[in-house]
Amino acid sequence: MIDFFNPRSLICFIALLQGVVFIALLVRRGRRDGTRADYWLALLLFLLCSALVTPFIGFAGVYDANPWLTYFPFGVYYATGVAIWLYTRDLTDARREFSPKELLLFVPAVVYLGARLFLFAHGVEWKNDFEDRYGRLFESTVFLTEFLWNLVFLSLAIRHYRKYRRWLDDNFSDTERIKFDWLRNFLYVFTVVYVLGAVFDFTNNFVFHLSYVQYFYFEVVLALATYYLALAGYLRSRTIDVRFRPAPPETEDAARRAVLSDDELERLKRRLETLMRDEKIYREPQLTLGELAKKLGVNTSALSYAINRGFGRNFNDFVNEFRIREVCETLARERRRSLLDVAFACGFNSKATFNRAFRKFTGRAPKEFQETAAAGPE
Repeated sequence: MIDFFNPRSLICFIALLQGVVFIALLVRRGRRDGTRADYWLALLLFLLCSALVTPFIGFAGVYDANPWLTYFPFGVYYATGVAIWLYTRDLTDARREFSPKELLLFVPAVVYLGARLFLFAHGVEWKNDFEDRYGRLFESTVFLTEFLWNLVFLSLAIRHYRKYRRWLDDNFSDTERIKFDWLRNFLYVFTVVYVLGAVFDFTNNFVFHLSYVQYFYFEVVLALATYYLALAGYLRSRTIDVRFRPAPPETEDAARRAVLSDDELERLKRRLETLMRDEKIYREPQLTLGELAKKLGVNTSALSYAINRGFGRNFNDFVNEFRIREVCETLARERRRSLLDVAFACGFNSKATFNRAFRKFTGRAPKEFQETAAAGPE
């Protein structure tokens, strides 16, 4: 008996329905804005939704009533990690040029689909015989190769994002809109979900067979991950027009050393401190390393090296430390002035960034510091 309204099928269906809606929204936005990252996110959602089709119809009794559906490729394997990696790259670099060769990364997924369709095309009796003879070997091979393939690209995506965050801190004083915290959270959460799924598959292939009901606990986790990605991905993943081109660390450091001697480093440090103290350029909320380099008449590599080597800071921390100093001085003088008013006047344009920076450089919350200052002698 087929029953799509049982609790397990409904949980999968809700995640599927939301995924389909957001796939359409992402494709529409991608066509309208010309943002390739939206297409990759739509593909990723499609892949996650496809993985939920099997439990959705399975718990409804469709497989039991229609054994001819055996081996039909409802789920698309070998493509999830690639989609995540390409999405991460295009979200963090909207100007990245797409190479048709990148489509070759989906060849394993195409081969898998072809193999499943080949098996599906045979009759039920043939498929049952294949299942008895080679089914366990086939599923085990798919599990091991797909796990390793996707894990490689998940690792590449995480590595790319970490480089991106370091690059932001070295070039921007305000990173709130372009650091994509939600993407970092998703990459780590999805890696955990992926490993959890691998544990279930490993158990099923090499320890003991898992029933649909036992697999359901993982399906719930996958449905929640799909729900989160659809909602957060659409609402918080608007591509920012920045050009992220990280150089290898050893190459970048050698380039910086080549343009500054020790004496030049000291002179640049003094000029930089004078500029920050006298002109208070840190009050510009969108100040970048490039803009500051123009003010000083030096290239960005030299300035970045001077800040990193001379002050032991990245650019973001260097600028924010000056802002926090002025915030503290202002609060000590003008004790009744609002925290955000002072923070914005000193160059911050985000409450969250201000709170994090204040706690980082003072070890206290802004409100706590203000209350202490207000209780001091008049």
